[in-house]
Amino acid sequence: MDALSTGALLAERAAADYRLVHVRSRPELPEVFAASLPTDLFAADLSYADNGGDVLYRLAEDDPVAVIPASEFGVEAADEIADKLGVRGNDPAFSQFRRDKFQMHAAVAAAGLRTARQYRSRDADAVLRWRRDAGPQRMVVKPLDSAGSDDVFVCETDADVRAAVATILGKTNLMLRANSAVLAQEYLDGDEFVVNSVSRDGTHWCTDAWISHKRTVAGRHRIYDFEELLSPDDGRLPAILAYVRGCLDALGIVNGPAHTELIQTGDGPVLLETGARLSGLANPAALDRCTGANQVDLTLDCYAGSGRALARRPSVYVRRAAARCVNLIAHRQLPFPRARLAEELARLPGFESVRFRLGEREPTTPTVDLNSAPGAVFFVDRDAARIQKSYAALRRLEHRVL
Repeated sequence: MDALSTGALLAERAAADYRLVHVRSRPELPEVFAASLPTDLFAADLSYADNGGDVLYRLAEDDPVAVIPASEFGVEAADEIADKLGVRGNDPAFSQFRRDKFQMHAAVAAAGLRTARQYRSRDADAVLRWRRDAGPQRMVVKPLDSAGSDDVFVCETDADVRAAVATILGKTNLMLRANSAVLAQEYLDGDEFVVNSVSRDGTHWCTDAWISHKRTVAGRHRIYDFEELLSPDDGRLPAILAYVRGCLDALGIVNGPAHTELIQTGDGPVLLETGARLSGLANPAALDRCTGANQVDLTLDCYAGSGRALARRPSVYVRRAAARCVNLIAHRQLPFPRARLAEELARLPGFESVRFRLGEREPTTPTVDLNSAPGAVFFVDRDAARIQKSYAALRRLEHRVL
């Protein structure tokens, strides 16, 4: 389902051993992702939204071994199709918990885990009343079911809240759905962590965990700077992983990959969100070097394999090398110098790979969120200090050419 972004990596790995039929959950796909769809790998490319009954009949005739949500777009439809075809998946009765962030947090809270205070509304005045009566002074306002930091606003004043609500309501979000309401949540202070996992029959394996670093640009936009692979010996990790496993259980993620973001507050970990899909920055080659396995291949083993690869893995990865994923930041509008960047990045010690979102000479826009970052650079090295030096060199290069 919807093999976009890193879902294309999943399709490429699967194509070596399986005949692939691609299913689109929507008639149209966002332009920012559509170019990543590896259409040449598919024996067929079907649209579930246009004729779901016919697609189910066609798939049943093919007797599939697996139905896999390859990106955030395909989570709900994959749940439904897998259930109807009787193959491994997650219960579609709880799909909304895995997509609607208000319901997601409500489900996690109902499981007895700490969550952020939150409020859902179609009206800015109602959000402000909640803020005055029971809500926090500093808060986050965002769409209920988008992705990729799309229209996520940190608000400190009433004017901030009104502007955020006005921007979000009625707009078509990154998931190609109209925002009929906004989600307001308390702003969480603390370090941000990312935990990637693969589950099979209710058992969860942590494939990799990262600490996220952000920076503020243009005076108000909080953007991702870089993520650093945590040592499994990090003292913060046991509590974080216990909390994440509780979230996966609460959200009904029994099978397949998950990407969980959380804040380590003074009172312990608190969920930002969990996606029932691959990490958007999955990098099999880099993770194989760092941990000896990767989320993409283990996802295939979960759905289409025997599960033996998962069973052989420890519940928490082993780190063999340090790693950092650096998000490129465009500072101005100009023709993207892709070839020059690739050449200069390749010279940096520890450089592993770069994933560009723009082609040569395509226009950049100043980076204000994850989707306006022109690419991501991976560094892998046994010496973390060498990675830090290469990171500093990258940022200097970026200021010259972006």
